[in-house]
Amino acid sequence: MGVKVITRPPDYAKMLDAGLAPVMKKASMYLQSSANKKINSGISPANAPLTQEVKEGSQTLRDRGELAVSISPHSGDLWADASTNLKYARIQQEGGTITPKNAKALFIPAGAKTRTLMRSYNAWTPRSLLSAMEGEYNFFKAGRVFFAYKKGKGKKRGKEFALFIISKSVKIPPRPFLYIDEKDQEYLMKLIKEGVMSSLGRKG
Repeated sequence: MGVKVITRPPDYAKMLDAGLAPVMKKASMYLQSSANKKINSGISPANAPLTQEVKEGSQTLRDRGELAVSISPHSGDLWADASTNLKYARIQQEGGTITPKNAKALFIPAGAKTRTLMRSYNAWTPRSLLSAMEGEYNFFKAGRVFFAYKKGKGKKRGKEFALFIISKSVKIPPRPFLYIDEKDQEYLMKLIKEGVMSSLGRKG
């Protein structure tokens, strides 16, 4: 999201160019802060029950904190914005359907234990997790569920547990976090107005 000075009187153009860069920098930092506050406050709709179980929490757009940390302020002489280049940010903002690109199906974590294993093996994709686990675990599929159990004979054999749920697609609802609300607009208009007046030497 961003803010720009759309028009400017020609006679004052150079004065504004020289004087609004600090104001725009402040505006960009405000936009960054506003986006983070929106994320921290929770954006509807609520996560699905399975997602809440996997994440062990109900707050939307909050997992490992990557999205909030990725939002950066940018500014110039007459413009300011706060944005992110995180790959999955667009679908969180706008919503959409995720389908597999290099596989026949999506492997969705089946519970909190899957996430615990991901942390333990430092493996954050299904492929890398299965590769890391295969020395200690056996796997099998039953219907749309991919199971795992620890290798061993007799009583040493681990208990079976659901590792992934297999799906052809996942629909993500829009949860916009980069936008200017009424409170933002009021603050930014005041900030820019004061900056313009100060730049032109007419404080008020």
